[in-house]
Amino acid sequence: MKIVWTIVALLLVAGIVVVLQPPAPTRRPDDSALIDSAERAMELAASPAKPALKETDTATKDRDVTTAAPLDLNAALQSKSSELRIGSPADASSSPTSAATGDAAAVASTQDLRDADAKTDAKTDANPDANPDAATAAKEASAQKPSPEPKAAKPEEIAAGSEFTPEIPTIAQAEILPSRFVKLPDGDISVDDAWTIRGAGTNESPYEVSWEFLSSAQETYVPRLSEKKIPARIAFLHGKVVKISGYLAFPLVAPTSSECLAMLNQWDGCCIGIPPTPYDAIEVKLANELKGWKKHTINFGAITGVLKVEPYLVENWLVGLYLMEKSKIDTEL
Repeated sequence: MKIVWTIVALLLVAGIVVVLQPPAPTRRPDDSALIDSAERAMELAASPAKPALKETDTATKDRDVTTAAPLDLNAALQSKSSELRIGSPADASSSPTSAATGDAAAVASTQDLRDADAKTDAKTDANPDANPDAATAAKEASAQKPSPEPKAAKPEEIAAGSEFTPEIPTIAQAEILPSRFVKLPDGDISVDDAWTIRGAGTNESPYEVSWEFLSSAQETYVPRLSEKKIPARIAFLHGKVVKISGYLAFPLVAPTSSECLAMLNQWDGCCIGIPPTPYDAIEVKLANELKGWKKHTINFGAITGVLKVEPYLVENWLVGLYLMEKSKIDTEL
């Protein structure tokens, strides 16, 4: 029995010793080395002109700093990152100036590489022959990019132009509304101060207009409402060579065709897209038969031909307004 009580007493004493024992320091040896290195770097940076201290003096100074100054973790982390970039901790702690010099050298080297790349790109742009593949790709992209639709002229451009009155052809089943025509300094024609007609109306330089320009006829020409007035700017194009880019719809059954439909919106002729209206579509008669298009796909191209403004009415309902004859299609856009 005495042995049992002796063991119990020993266990109690051991528990009391464990409870009363002071906690061990939580700082790891790596942290101590990191903090000491940071403190040495701060001291040397503050007084770079002083001679190097002996090891015993440095150790004494480190102990004094540890007891006098609070712990600066940010400085320690910065010092540690410098050590990783430059070399060993001993090199960084002994010469913080060299660490800063190494950082500056690394930044300068990176900047030099960037400047060299920029100069190479500039030389390539200035001299396309130095990179024939890039020059060829740029030419192909510029050739495939469609020309932008004509935009309305600025007031100062219209003021600098000269107003004229062209010959306006008559349109069957329509009354012609007058329009204002101004020849701009660059040769284009401004119409009603809101639209621009580009070109000369010839095979070499056809008139170029936008779909919005052609669609503006619906503002005054609505036969089902007994409104049959076509603006002179629209009638002016009758019989002229016109070029316009748009979506194309071909017959779904025939393997070849001499006709197609040019439209403002996408439409495959059956199920996909938005069916056109008489104001934003042109019935095209091709100069030569065309074949090889894919059915139920979206086709796009630039059409050049002789435009006709010929309203086609069925009991005062407008079925068609624009025709184009002797047309050619350029699908390389």
